[in-house]
Parts: sequence; structure tokens; C-alpha cells
Amino acid sequence: MKRVKFARMVILLLFIFGFPLGCSVGPNALKQGHLRYNTSVKASADEELLLNIVRLRYLDTIEFLATNSISAQTSIKVSLGAELGDDGGDRQFLVKPEFEFSDRPTFTFTPQRGREFARKLIEPIDINTFSYLAASDWPIHLLLLLLGSEINGVTNDIGSDIAKYNDIAARLKELKKKGDLLFGFLENEEAISDPIDANSISAKDLIAAAKSGYRFRNSQQNGKVRLTKKVAQPVVWIRFKYGNYVEIKQLLNLREDKSPPYYIKTGSGLYRQEKSYQSIVLRTRSLLSSIAYLSQAVHPPNEHLTQGIAPDKWPLRGIGDADIAKIFQVQSSRVKPAASLSVKYRGYWFYIDETDMTSKAAFLVMAEIYRLAISEGRPGQVPILTLPVGG
Repeated sequence: MKRVKFARMVILLLFIFGFPLGCSVGPNALKQGHLRYNTSVKASADEELLLNIVRLRYLDTIEFLATNSISAQTSIKVSLGAELGDDGGDRQFLVKPEFEFSDRPTFTFTPQRGREFARKLIEPIDINTFSYLAASDWPIHLLLLLLGSEINGVTNDIGSDIAKYNDIAARLKELKKKGDLLFGFLENEEAISDPIDANSISAKDLIAAAKSGYRFRNSQQNGKVRLTKKVAQPVVWIRFKYGNYVEIKQLLNLREDKSPPYYIKTGSGLYRQEKSYQSIVLRTRSLLSSIAYLSQAVHPPNEHLTQGIAPDKWPLRGIGDADIAKIFQVQSSRVKPAASLSVKYRGYWFYIDETDMTSKAAFLVMAEIYRLAISEGRPGQVPILTLPVGG
């Protein structure tokens, strides 16, 4: 009889412990684990970017790691044990439930190196990337200051009229705020082939071209066609009113007879010194140049400046301290600050002040640009480092 009662007790305990665990622990572990890893990956990427900004202020080399994969193995073990005792001739059973949980994640990192990564690091920011961010209501003045180095012949650099460039960025910011500035894209059909004999084009060629988004269009030469494709061109609409028509056009050197929309093109008017433009000609910085630009805003401790560990003045071509301080600042402290973003380097903590919204906004733009620019690249052929972490 006692054995029957014991068996029933075991079945009941298995139901109590096993059923809820099987139904809830798995989904809860997935939910909590996903959010924790998401938070950790985001924090690590931000700290890595800030660390590289600080490194450049010290003229040290930078390094980036890509998190290629996260593999987490979770195991749950539930068991029951029993002890048989004798208390005054009456047998008693002592049931001992056991629960065991383990989590063993494995992270795979790849150093960001090689020709492809170097190209992404030093080539100018793609004009379409710039325009997509602007069209998505990212702050236009920060995009121009962080990523732009010249607009219609006005440069954002020492030895040029930085004040005029800043004035353009500020005015465009106000226009955007009032709804008088709009970024977008217009589709244009562009020829991507030399003239082709129309008689050589078969129905199969027409179908294949259509499936790939191409078309054959008649060219100016009789009996010839060209293969064309619709291409989205970035444009900007500016609504000139409230007396700012002349001022904005003069600052941007826009032709009086040219009306919006203005196409946004990649190029440089610095060496041509054009008197007027039909479009917005924008020269962008590279990703590395933008990081170096922000490095000027890092404030090393006096100890490092006195010892010569960090240069007293930025030795590379850039802007003045007063100008960079308007959009970005990185402070330093011997003790760990109460900031959501901070990194330790050379014995000091470098951080963005939690109440400095301007600096946080500038860093947000820089972080997004880095993700967009690097995500398109392929990892170089370098050893992959896999770190198993015991749970």
C-alpha cells in the first residue's frame, strides 16, 4: 500500500515540476536570452566605436571586430530521488527533487580587415546612403557636419570658410524644421549599354531583360536600341518663402533660373570654382575621416597632455575646438562615470555625458553610418576567433 502511495507521489511531483518547466522555461529562456544578447551586442558595438574615436585622439591604431554568430545551448534537467528510512518500525519515504539548468553560449568574432573592409573605411560615404538618412528625417545639419566636407564649393575644413558651411547647415536645419525642405528620390531611365542592332534582339532577350528590371529603348541611331534601367536619383525640394529665397540661393550658389527639385550629385566644386550650380554637388567624407573628425572632440586628462601621451593640439587637418564642441564632446574621468556609454583606456574612463543630447545625437548618427557602410562589405580572409563561454 505504501509503495502505491509512493508511486502516486512520484507521479504527482513529476507533473508539478516537469510540466510547468517544459511549457514555460523554454520560451522564457528564448525571450530573455534574445533580449540580453541583443542588448549586449548593441552595447559592445557602441563601446567599440567610442573606443576607436578615443584611440584616434591618441594617434593610436584602431580595430573593429564583427560578431558573426551567437550560439546558445540551454539544457534543463529535472530528477527525483528518494530515501527509505525506518522510524520505530514504520517505514517512511523522503522524496528529493533535483533541478539543474545550464546555459553555454558560443560567440564567433571576425576581425574587420582585408581589402574590402579597408575600401569601406576609406571610400567616401555613398551619396545615396546620405540621402536615405536625410529622407528618413535624420538631422540634416548633423549629417552635413559629420559626413559632408563640401557643398557647392563651400568646404567644411580649416583654411576655408567653415562659418559659411555651418551657416548653410543651420539654415537647412531650420528649413527642415518648418517643413520647407524635403529629401527624396526620383526615378530616371538611364542607358547602360552601347547602341545595339534592333534586329539582333529576340523575344527571349526582351523577357529576360524585363525580369531583371531592364528595358530596350530606341536610340537616336536608326535601327539601334539601348538597354536601359530605372535608377533612383536623390533630390531635394526647397520651398523658398518668407524672404529667404535670395539668401539660400546665394549661400548654395544656385542658379537663379533653376527651380526645385535639385538633384544631389557626388563631386567637388572646389577645384572648378563654379559660380553657379544647377544641382546640389556634395562631397562626403570617408568613414575613417568622420571618425577622425569626432576624435578632435575627445578631452584627454591633463596628466596625459602633460606627459605627451596625447597631443596637446590635433596634428591633422580639421576644424577648431570651438566648432567641434558645438556638436560632440567626450569627457574623461579617473573613476567610472554614471553614463550609459563609457570605455576605459590608458587608465581613464572616457564617456559621453548622459545629459549631453547633442553629443548623443551625433554619436547615434555616426554609429548608424558605420553599420550601414560596413554591413555591405564582406569579411576579409582572416582567422576566425571562437570563444566558448561556460555557464
